[in-house]
Amino acid sequence: MRSFLLLVLRQAAAQVLVGMILMGFLFFLFVVIAMNWSTSEIEVSKRSILVLNLNTNIPDTPDQMSPEDVMLEAIQGSGTRNLHLYKILENLREAGQDSRIKGLFLHGNLVSIQGGSGYPGLREIRGAIRDFQKTGKPVYAYTVTPDPRTYYLISCADHLIMNPFGDLTLNGLSTEVTFYGRAMEKFGIGIQPIRVGRYKSAIEPFTREKFSEEGREQIQELMDDRWASMLGQISENRGLQPGRLEELLETNYHFSPEDALDAGLVDEVGTRHEVVAKLLKEGARDKHSGTFRQVSLPEYAQSQGADGQSFNSGKSTVAVVYLEGTIVEGESTSGFAGSTTIHRQLSQLKNREEVKAVVLRVNSPGGSATASEIMQQAILNLKQSGKTVVVSMGAVAASGGYWVSAPAERILAQPETVTGSIGVFGLLLDIQKLGGKLGLTWDSVSSSEHINPYTIARPKTEEEIAFIQELVDRIYKTFISNVARFRDLDLEVVEEIAQGRVWSGLRALDNGLVDEIGGLVQAIEAATDLSGIGADYRLEHHPSEMSGMELLTEMLGEPRSKANLTSPVKTSLLRLQYLLKHLNAWNDPRNIYMILPFQFE
Repeated sequence: MRSFLLLVLRQAAAQVLVGMILMGFLFFLFVVIAMNWSTSEIEVSKRSILVLNLNTNIPDTPDQMSPEDVMLEAIQGSGTRNLHLYKILENLREAGQDSRIKGLFLHGNLVSIQGGSGYPGLREIRGAIRDFQKTGKPVYAYTVTPDPRTYYLISCADHLIMNPFGDLTLNGLSTEVTFYGRAMEKFGIGIQPIRVGRYKSAIEPFTREKFSEEGREQIQELMDDRWASMLGQISENRGLQPGRLEELLETNYHFSPEDALDAGLVDEVGTRHEVVAKLLKEGARDKHSGTFRQVSLPEYAQSQGADGQSFNSGKSTVAVVYLEGTIVEGESTSGFAGSTTIHRQLSQLKNREEVKAVVLRVNSPGGSATASEIMQQAILNLKQSGKTVVVSMGAVAASGGYWVSAPAERILAQPETVTGSIGVFGLLLDIQKLGGKLGLTWDSVSSSEHINPYTIARPKTEEEIAFIQELVDRIYKTFISNVARFRDLDLEVVEEIAQGRVWSGLRALDNGLVDEIGGLVQAIEAATDLSGIGADYRLEHHPSEMSGMELLTEMLGEPRSKANLTSPVKTSLLRLQYLLKHLNAWNDPRNIYMILPFQFE
C-alpha cells in the first residue's frame, strides 16, 4: 500500500513540475511577444522608397491576425500580416504628402481568397496610386508573369518593367462552375428545388448538367462588362488610344517581354538588379543592406501609429462596419458574416452618442435569409436612432448582401461590383435512395399528422413542397416590397429588375439599385455630408486590427488558423477548405437562402 501511495505521489509531483515548466515557458513567451509588440518602433529614413508587396490577399476587413502569427513574428522578427483595403488607401495618401518618401515600388502577384483583391477594391487602390503620382513622386512596378488582375493594377505605374524571362497573357475572363446534377442522381441524393425569379440560378449546380439560358445570359453580361472596364482602365493607364488594345487582342493575347514593350504594355524590359539600380537613383543607398533605402507599407503604417484609424481630433465619429463573406446565423468568422456579430456591433454603435454616421462596407454574395433579415432589422433600428447609414459595396453585394444594403440612405458601388440578385430559393434534400444502397432505413414517431418538410429521409410530398414554396414566395414578396420602399421605386419596376438577376454596379446605377459610383473613401465622405459633421471627425473600423494584448488574450482561448498564402498549392487547399466550410455554413433554420449563384475567382 505504501509503495502504491509513493508511486501516486511521484506521478502527481511530476505532473505539477511539468505544469510549472509549461506555465513558465508560456509566461516567458507572452512577455517576449508583449515586449515585441509594445516596443517595436519603425523609423522612416529620409529619401526612402515605399514598397507595396502584392503577394497577398487584400480583404476589405481589417486583418484579424492569429495568435500563431504573433508568436512567429516575435520569434522570427518578421510579420506576414495581410493588408486590408483602407490601410492601403490611407497610407498611400499619407506617403504622398510625406517628404521622407521619394517614390513607390510595386512588385509581386496578387492573391484572391474569399473575395479578397476584388476588382472594385483594386480600382480604389489604382485611384490612390494616381493621387500619389500627382504629388510628383514616381511609381515603379516590376513583374515577371503578371495575371490579368495584377497587371490591371500595376499598369498605372510610371515605370513598368518586365523581366526578360517573363510574359503577359490577356486572354479575357471566364468562370467555370461544377454541376453536380448527374452525380447527385448516381449517389441517390434527391434535390427538390424551390425558387422565385427566372434568373435565380444558385440551385442549378445541384440539379442541372450545365447553365440554363438565363444563368448563362447574366454571367455573360457581367463578364463582358468587367472585361470592357478592365481594358478601358488599362488603356488609360498605358496611354493607348481608345480601341487600340482591343485591336491588339484580336490578333494576339500572349505577349513576350519584347512584344509587350512594342505594344506599349510595359515601359522597359530589365532584370530586378536593373530595377534596384533605378530605385537607388530615386532614393538613397542603405548603408547596412547596400540596396535602396526602403520601407514596406505595413511598416510605414506602423510608423504612422494608426493602421487606418483617423488622426482627426473631432468629437464626432464615423464608424465603418465590415460585412464580408457569406451571411450566416451566429458569429462572424473568416469568410462568413454572422448575424449575431453584425447585430451586436450595430446595436453598440446605436447607443454611442458620438457616433453620427455608419458606413456599412458590404462584400457578400448573401446567404441565410433569416440572418439577412436580422441584420436589416439592426440597420433600421440604427437609422431610427438618428444615425446616418451609407453602404459601400465591394466586389459583390448581391442577394442577401443587397437585402441588408437596401435601407441605406445612400448606396455607392464600383462599375465592377456584382449586385442585385433579388431572388429567393429553398433547398430540399433527401437521401432515401442513398440510404437504400447502404442498407439504411428510417422510421419515425410523431405527435400529429402534420407535414415534416425538413426530413432528409424521403422525398417531400406535394403538400410539403407547397408549404416551403409559400414561405419562399412570401420572403421574395417582402424582398421586392422592401426594395421598392427603400429605393423609392415603383413595385412594377422592381419586379422587372429583380427575378434573381445579377447586375454590374454600372447597370445597377442605371436601374436605380445604387445611387452613386464610388468606393469606400467616397462613401465615408458621403456619410459626413449627410450627417452634417464636416471634415473634422474620428474614423474607426469594426472589427479593428487586434492589438498585441488582445491577441495575447485570445491565445488563452481557441486559436484561429491562418494559411500561408505564398504557395499556390496551399492557396488551392485553402479554397477547397473554404468551399467545404461554405457548405457547412448553409444554416438557415428554414433552408431558405438569398445567395449569388456563382463566385468570381
